[in-house]
Amino acid sequence: MPIRILLAGSALALLGACATANSSMPEISPLQRVSNAATPQTADALAARGMYPQAITAYRVALKTNAEDASSRYGLAEALRRSDKLNDAKIEFTALLANPDWKLRALEGLGRTSFMMNNRPGALDSFNLVVAEDANAWGSWLGIAEIHDLNRDWGKADQAYALALAATNEPAVVYNNQGVSKLARGDAAGAAELFRGALAADANFKRAATNLELAEAVSGKSVEAISASVQDARERARKLNNSGYVAMLQNRPDDARAFYEAAIKEHPSFYPLAYQNLKELDAAKNEESAAKPAK
Repeated sequence: MPIRILLAGSALALLGACATANSSMPEISPLQRVSNAATPQTADALAARGMYPQAITAYRVALKTNAEDASSRYGLAEALRRSDKLNDAKIEFTALLANPDWKLRALEGLGRTSFMMNNRPGALDSFNLVVAEDANAWGSWLGIAEIHDLNRDWGKADQAYALALAATNEPAVVYNNQGVSKLARGDAAGAAELFRGALAADANFKRAATNLELAEAVSGKSVEAISASVQDARERARKLNNSGYVAMLQNRPDDARAFYEAAIKEHPSFYPLAYQNLKELDAAKNEESAAKPAK
């Protein structure tokens, strides 16, 4: 079953801001305007603010001025990846493989892109090439761990998590992702311990705090029980969505669907997140059906 565990955090997401309609024309800040004089610094600033479409334009303008600017090409590749323009991202990452100073970062980017395209073997090949040259590339170890999680090869996953932890200066991320792995195995107590480790390393890690709450609360509560126990609609939606994700991890697709649909119904700000989780659920179901031999 495809379980999208982000390489920088878990897929158990926090409640997002509610989008509101606005009939007036939106204001455009000076930073959003991209001229023919865009610099790599302009592009980097846009990307740092999550303004990836504008960043893509700015990086391309900068590369017209200096096509050999590897930093801008990498920034363009990452902005494309984060915008789900995955085939374009692969082209830009591939163009960097001949540059020895950027090769490993490009390979890791290719791994992440392949993973987003549900190409696990391709992602694993890229990550393995990275760690073969740099055993301290903890991001690639984390990617390897996640792929083994998806394949339910827990022993190899734990080995990769241990190597990521030994190499990183950001242990909170590793603890958090391994906690999600423990949840997938049905080990809520072990998951909670890892989420506490993440919070000990970074007390402001909100995603780990949410996941800890989730691990401590996993008790098979029904949609009705959660809805009756939480007064605030947004909080109900968050708990229902997260319960749906746990059900998906535990291979209970019918329960997961019920939780996601209830989350969407409870609060409109949860529609995009729960809807995306439903898409993941349907993709997993289709993949499983395709893998079954025809009778």
